[in-house]
Amino acid sequence: MENSRFTLRIRIGDQEVEFGGTREDVMAALEDLEEIISKVSRAFREGSIQRREEAMDAETPSKAGYPTIPRTKKCSEAIISLLQTEWGKTPRTLSELREGMEANAIHYPSSTLSGTLNWLVKKGKLRRWKGEDGKYLYTLVETEVER
Repeated sequence: MENSRFTLRIRIGDQEVEFGGTREDVMAALEDLEEIISKVSRAFREGSIQRREEAMDAETPSKAGYPTIPRTKKCSEAIISLLQTEWGKTPRTLSELREGMEANAIHYPSSTLSGTLNWLVKKGKLRRWKGEDGKYLYTLVETEVER
C-alpha cells in the first residue's frame, strides 16, 4: 500500500501554516478547519509577542532595533543572516532588509538587493509573496526534516 505524503499550506495575513501527512489525514484535519484557524491565529498572536520579548532579551540590536549580523562581502549571505535572526522570522520587505543591512554597515543598492532576493527565491532559499500593501514580503524557506 502506498503511503504518499500530502501537504497543504494556508496563509492567513502574513502568517502561514502547513499541514502534512497522508491525504486522508490532511482531509480529516480540514473538517475542523475553522477551529484550526482560530487556534493557529491565536498561537501566532501569542507567539509573536513572546518572540518579540525573547528577541529583545537575546539579541544585541544595532541602531533602530535591527539585529547584529556578521560582516560579509556577499549580499546573499547578509540577507540570509538577517532572515535567520528572530527579527527575520517575521516576513520582511526589501526596504526593511536594506535598512537592516545598512544598520550593520553593509551597503548595497536596492537594484542589487532586489536581484539577489529574486535569485534566492529561484534557488528555493527564500519564499516571496505580495503583502496586503502590495509590497513583496520575504522569509526563509523552512526545510522539512526527513524521517
